Amino acid sequence: MDSKRKKQAITASTVLIFLACCLYTLYIVKFENPGLTPPILLLPTISTLKKIEHVIDPGQRYVFVGDIHGNYDEFMELIDDKIGGLGDDTTMVLLGDFIHKGPDSDKVVSYILSHKDQIKCVLGNHEILVMMAYLNPDFPRWGGRPKLMTPLTFSTENKFIPQDISKISEAHAQLAHSLGFSKLSQLAEHCSVAIELDLDLTGDKLFGAHAGMLPGDFMKHNQVPSVGSLSNMKFVDKKHWSRTSREKENDDYVRWFKLWDKYGDRFSNAKVFYGHDASMGLNLREQTKGLDTACIKDHLLSSMEVKYNIKKGQYDYKLIQVQCS
Repeated sequence: MDSKRKKQAITASTVLIFLACCLYTLYIVKFENPGLTPPILLLPTISTLKKIEHVIDPGQRYVFVGDIHGNYDEFMELIDDKIGGLGDDTTMVLLGDFIHKGPDSDKVVSYILSHKDQIKCVLGNHEILVMMAYLNPDFPRWGGRPKLMTPLTFSTENKFIPQDISKISEAHAQLAHSLGFSKLSQLAEHCSVAIELDLDLTGDKLFGAHAGMLPGDFMKHNQVPSVGSLSNMKFVDKKHWSRTSREKENDDYVRWFKLWDKYGDRFSNAKVFYGHDASMGLNLREQTKGLDTACIKDHLLSSMEVKYNIKKGQYDYKLIQVQCS
């Protein structure tokens, strides 16, 4: 082969290699890293804490509700039959995981959004995973990487990505698609990660958070818990409270509510209502009230009514439950 033909062959090979590289790069960008292309509409910033302040009406009642998980019929039974409806005298606080797993998540969300004045809500780990699935629609297929994901934005954390992104499932993605941008954005605006009720009649502070809170959270200067802790923790390192986890990492990790049993008297006017921990069942302690009783597994939907007792000059706490099926 003469030198001219050799040059032509080398040039042709170079062009083919270049085209192959271009096609491979396009494949990687388009199919391997779909997280590089965010959804058309991003969700609004979510409040980490919302407050209902200066509650001085003795006729008001507050109902904290454990994990509903899309069980709309039981949710309606609780409202219509057990507490007698949602009037102007009632504020209901849903403690997260009110969607996913059950049959009627869309109905639950529609009811919340049509009763915003009466129903407040905190986001659980499943609401957050559904929102993440919306922001990263191809995630379950491509099994993405955190650095390429579109994060959620909270008032205290600008770029939040769940610690264990493998928990985002096809079911979360399907529910995100079913609910759509309008309902998810309304939930992001209406709900928060934690809620605080300041009861001026007694000076009590009632907090709601899906997973829970540690003593001093939102009460001590600069002690602002992470979104991950509020929405997903079950355990805390008793030597380093900043280390929280869904699993028991080692012998230093204890159930977070045990810190309240030991140190809660420093914040004696505070009580925390939470869900998330169905394995513990109904867990009513002096300052922490665990209300996830596994309605999704045909057990109970649990709630607690808080109402002022004028004769006693204090708030009474009444457990109200619905049998799930």
